[in-house]
Amino acid sequence: MKRITKVKTLEDGRALLNVGCGTRTHCEWNNIDRSPYARLVHHMSLARFLRRVGILSPKRYENLRFTDLQIICWDVRQGLPFDDNAFDAVYHSHFLGHIDRVQVPYIMSECHRVLKNGGTIRIVVPDLEQLVRRYCDATAALRLGERGAAEDYEETVFDIFELMVRRAPEGTSEQPPLVRMLERVVRGDTMDQGEARRWHYDEYSLSRLLQEAGFGEIQRVDAVTSRIEGWARFALDINEDGTVYKPCSLYMEAVKQPTARR
Repeated sequence: MKRITKVKTLEDGRALLNVGCGTRTHCEWNNIDRSPYARLVHHMSLARFLRRVGILSPKRYENLRFTDLQIICWDVRQGLPFDDNAFDAVYHSHFLGHIDRVQVPYIMSECHRVLKNGGTIRIVVPDLEQLVRRYCDATAALRLGERGAAEDYEETVFDIFELMVRRAPEGTSEQPPLVRMLERVVRGDTMDQGEARRWHYDEYSLSRLLQEAGFGEIQRVDAVTSRIEGWARFALDINEDGTVYKPCSLYMEAVKQPTARR
């Protein structure tokens, strides 16, 4: 695997990596993803043409405009294309659950490998415990005939299962018939694109994954709290107005422990 040795750094010298970023990027981070956006952002003239002829929707074009122009297009299931000990922090959000469980330990080991000793990994996933609690509360409210219970129930079931059963990639159903057909041929379904959710995690299972990958100082945090210095200003887990970007998420951080010398 060819390694990328030149990485972006902040003014203070830190190098930060955002894995499976989608369109949620920050220009000071090294962003890596294999989505169509990651490919198309390097060909903006083509993107503008596709927008004019109606193949690229206004919403998708707008997402593309705010994507890091230096995003690295790469399938991280093949490993992370960086040297050992290259980054001070590794972050990924709502990404791990879209990876086959048998591949997850390898992804975690790669995150560990590219982190410097003392570096921080921050992982955000949908919180299975919160989802199950919401489901139980909604079913209890249904039995009591509470107003709005049916809507809460449907929303919770949707959040748990929709990405596990949906086969058309996000936004495809909103496209014109010809575009939908082209997308099915070119992009495939959600399983091909990596959009399908393969698993859910809670604090226990995610902590165990971190521990087995060799991380220590594992702790649960929130959307605005982090060991990563200046975390809030990157606005990756919050919106511009300060609201949480992905409610009902689990935020976990851990540290790469220095290897003991023999």
